[in-house]
Amino acid sequence: MSLTSLKDGAMSIALKAYLNDKFKEYGEVMDCEIDTVTARMSLHALLHGELAPVTVAVERYDIKRDGEGTFVLLLEFSSSRSWLTTLLNSLFAGKRYAIPSAIGALL
Repeated sequence: MSLTSLKDGAMSIALKAYLNDKFKEYGEVMDCEIDTVTARMSLHALLHGELAPVTVAVERYDIKRDGEGTFVLLLEFSSSRSWLTTLLNSLFAGKRYAIPSAIGALL
């Protein structure tokens, strides 16, 4: 197993825990995958009121560092539900989000 895949696995576990804590009122993230080589993230979640899990992917992201810290810029979303793809792209695409310093050190 490569260092990159170990790092991606650790970050995937951390992201799953973060998302489950932050968005628990909407459902549960069942699994999460980060691929730093292709700059892609994906997850499967069971949303409240849905009978089957949905798939969501950040098709492209970029990591930025400046004097304030490390940030992720989410560029493009896709999902297994067209309405969800539209919602995610309109709310989150093109925005940057701070990455905790412990995670930023892994990047």
